[in-house]
Amino acid sequence: MHSKNILIFSLICLLILSINLTGCYLFPPSNLPEWTVMVYLDADNDLESYGIKDINEMEMVGSSSQVNILVQIDRIPYNVLNSLYIGYLDDFSNSNWSTTRRYYITQDMDLNLINSPLLADLGELNMGDPQTLIDFVSWAITNYPARKYLLVLWNHGGGFRSVSFTTKDICWDYSNGLDKITMPELADALSVISSQAAGKIDILGMDACLMAMTEVAYQVKDFTEIMVTSQEYVPAEGWPYEAILAELIANPSMSKEELATQIVDKYILSYPFKNVTCSATDLSQMDILAGEVSALAQAVIADNSTSKNIYLQCGQQSQYFSDPDFVDLYDLCQQFLNYSNNIEVKNIATSIQQTLNYARLKSVNNGGALKDANGLSIYFPWYRGYSSYYNLTDFAQDTTWDEMLLHLGL
Repeated sequence: MHSKNILIFSLICLLILSINLTGCYLFPPSNLPEWTVMVYLDADNDLESYGIKDINEMEMVGSSSQVNILVQIDRIPYNVLNSLYIGYLDDFSNSNWSTTRRYYITQDMDLNLINSPLLADLGELNMGDPQTLIDFVSWAITNYPARKYLLVLWNHGGGFRSVSFTTKDICWDYSNGLDKITMPELADALSVISSQAAGKIDILGMDACLMAMTEVAYQVKDFTEIMVTSQEYVPAEGWPYEAILAELIANPSMSKEELATQIVDKYILSYPFKNVTCSATDLSQMDILAGEVSALAQAVIADNSTSKNIYLQCGQQSQYFSDPDFVDLYDLCQQFLNYSNNIEVKNIATSIQQTLNYARLKSVNNGGALKDANGLSIYFPWYRGYSSYYNLTDFAQDTTWDEMLLHLGL
């Protein structure tokens, strides 16, 4: 074969290889939009009215040639809400439909009615089923490919927990037996999604309470680059979508790091009089962090110079949140530095703090009772006691943190 023919053949092969089965590109063509924003909005619960409100916030900005904004929203039928008697009124607006719909968000100034194009009415879907999440994101990536992707999970949240009605994983669906997406299920779903996207999702946002945990970050680290979450409760109004999307539409070429930090800043600014936190975490540091936390646990277990009660008091004195068993990891290490008698424990605690500094792209709290919130919590069950549900997390399985908790009698 002549050299010219070889070159042409090679270029054709390269072009074929650059496109995967979903239409995503390993070498994106120049005309791809910069961002596709995918909001998995599970309003089949007591947050229904806030879901409608947030879509109307998004519509104040709308999509552009460089930014696609897609929403899948599931609403709750009135009879289910009424039978649960959870103290929230049904939202009768927008024809009071109760199925699962997909919208392409376009701009309009009506704060009450959703006027964006309805792309599909899928009937009733279980948003607590990870396959529903996979189907939505796969559809979005196939039909609206972009250079970068932001996936937002919108719902109640409770870190890794699912012990009771008030302590959740994420994405609870009241019409489907209070089903939810557990952290192992989320990791499995993101694994499928990232393979279809030919790489990690750029930003995983969780507009949900208590999700900024070391355990959650470790669970999703292989499938997304950056995680934007809160250590504390998130007010029902959630993220300020109008402010976040307006910034993105105005500057669509911003990097994933820039967008993640913008989300943090806009979120904190939107709640000047509430105790809130928000952080953007670089998940490339999670393997290092997990190794150091595991080493710290082993050092605490082996420590004969510091009583168990001292370590228990360190946990109790650390910055905690509305779930008291979730404590700030950086602050817990600081307590170990202050009160442990063991030099190895102190050295490892210092290393963990350094790694957390590297991982923290942005972490903000508005002071007061949350002044020592530094971006990532960790499970230290001094309040309710150890739950075997924790054993299901990858973090517990891959580190000795759970062994240390049990060693301390928690």
